[in-house]
Amino acid sequence: MRTIPKLVLLDFDGVIAQGSNEAYFGCYHKALEFVDVMLTPEVEHTRILEGWGSGHIDQLKILLRERPELVNQAGKTWVACVDEPKFWENVELVPNADKAIHLMERTMNVAIVSGSRKDYIEKLLNRFGIDGARKIFSSYDVADSSLRKPNPYTLQLALEHFSCSLSEAIYVGDMPNDIVMARAAGIEPVVVLTGELDEKRAKELGVSWIESDLFSLAQEIC
Repeated sequence: MRTIPKLVLLDFDGVIAQGSNEAYFGCYHKALEFVDVMLTPEVEHTRILEGWGSGHIDQLKILLRERPELVNQAGKTWVACVDEPKFWENVELVPNADKAIHLMERTMNVAIVSGSRKDYIEKLLNRFGIDGARKIFSSYDVADSSLRKPNPYTLQLALEHFSCSLSEAIYVGDMPNDIVMARAAGIEPVVVLTGELDEKRAKELGVSWIESDLFSLAQEIC
């Protein structure tokens, strides 16, 4: 029997929104192409995951570790790519994620802790018609890059805001760095299978709480 949390902290991309992870990956690839750097698909994917959530400049430093002089140039291309209207065309609500948030907020606090920009998250929440989970802790917007995801700083801010103990909270994500951040904060990680990780990989990373999606989680804890 699982302990029912008082605070549910959610990653955004791959948990509430689907297609955004792929869109971000595409913009990193476009940034590499612009500076004429070609990595194998496997290396590119691995390096993106390595720095996922840390902010685009730190992410590009990892992708361009052999060519650091190109980071700023590539960064401008990445920002332009993300700001294009077509970036959002294939970003959709994870089925029933809105219902899950509504259900959970009846009995517990729900907030978003993400490496994405707060204004991007708010824009998509508005588009999805989600009124809940409007308290957003964005590590992207933290000035000190050393405190960005997977550093647990934003999770700790959320715990302090809601006056919640570690044992009373869970963090729901879909990426390896979500697990790293949760464990660094001392919070139990929950993986949903609507993003990067599949069940096999999540178990290999030592996660014991795995749900098919956010609505499945909500049904279990509400």
